[in-house]
Amino acid sequence: MNRGAVVALLSFLFYFTTILGGEAPQPVETLVPPAEQASYEVLGQAAQIALDAVTVRSAPSAQAEALGVIKKDTPRVLILDKQDGWYRIRPSSGPTGWVPEHAVAITHTAPKLLDQIVLGFYEPGGAAYETLLEHSDKLTAVAPLGWSLDSYGGLNAGFDPQEMGRSLYFAGNQELLTFAHVQLNHNPAPMLQSPALQRNAISRLGQIVEEWGVNGLILHLAYTPSAEQAELFAFAAALRQELAARGGRLLLSLPFKDGLDYGAAAQAGDYLVLRSAPELTEPGPSAAQPELDRMLAEVTQAVQAGKIILALPTSGLDWPRAGQARVLSHAEVMELAAAQGAKIRWDSASLTPYFQYGNGREVWFENRYSLKQKLELVSKYKLAGTALVNLGQEDPAVWESAAALLRS
Repeated sequence: MNRGAVVALLSFLFYFTTILGGEAPQPVETLVPPAEQASYEVLGQAAQIALDAVTVRSAPSAQAEALGVIKKDTPRVLILDKQDGWYRIRPSSGPTGWVPEHAVAITHTAPKLLDQIVLGFYEPGGAAYETLLEHSDKLTAVAPLGWSLDSYGGLNAGFDPQEMGRSLYFAGNQELLTFAHVQLNHNPAPMLQSPALQRNAISRLGQIVEEWGVNGLILHLAYTPSAEQAELFAFAAALRQELAARGGRLLLSLPFKDGLDYGAAAQAGDYLVLRSAPELTEPGPSAAQPELDRMLAEVTQAVQAGKIILALPTSGLDWPRAGQARVLSHAEVMELAAAQGAKIRWDSASLTPYFQYGNGREVWFENRYSLKQKLELVSKYKLAGTALVNLGQEDPAVWESAAALLRS
């Protein structure tokens, strides 16, 4: 028997045993969280200066460059990091930097500014973590990316455990709700046809809540098969029940797509995170405001508006004349436009900025003005809130305009 025939036979047996309820081979388990570190426990805590005055330094060392001096009466100090007996702090006035541990007294966590859900999706580490440090007071929840579920219910984790642990400790100390983001990118039919695989997947997903100390999961449904919708949402409902038993909640992230039963989805999850971004194949807006408006008008006929969180992209897409686009942060978009001498234009139909450069390339992106137009839909439809996708890639000016709008 040739190699192709052997592979085909094994594939058939693998799928057949799955249908009968057998266990498919599982990926290597990667759910073990990092060991708890004392340095994480203070991240995000509010504090005050315990001495009359203290010198802020550029590194955790008495020999490091002095950045300035802050005094005892500084009204608000936020702890960003801890290392070798030093705290990295951000005072309400004065330089951000390092001070000796004995110069700081932890007080309490700063109160939240917003009373609606403002959820931030992020990849642990890098620019996203810096954004979390800078704007945590304008968020009510965060969702670190890193987990995925395959067609057979196998759970995979692809992230740096240290970065994940650090960001979750910081968010928790800032009294932010935390949700592990789990992507389902593949056809789930094999899992949905096997009660045993479903039970295994639900058990593994439930473990995330306890092992990482999160408040629940966001199940990102990138693949929503028409034929198995009822089975998919029944699986989600069972997962929601499992999470509830562990003190967690389930948020279902869904695209706007004809034929999706949003009413059934809303019954299966605590909230729906509704995203418009289609799989673009040509230049254009990722989230046109009129399309979002139409989407919400339709979905709110079937789902209570207070259960809907509107997901908004914050990055840009640089399109070649032919082929796939590359993702750019807002800062990268601005740098590219300046380097190319490109004129930024405003598309009045989608309420989105864009520019053209080079040999037929186009860049479509989001800025403070386009996102403000979209955020107004949260108020118009009285939604539960919004989700900003990919923290660290946004126009920095978005934060204050978003906070002002959502407090109104």
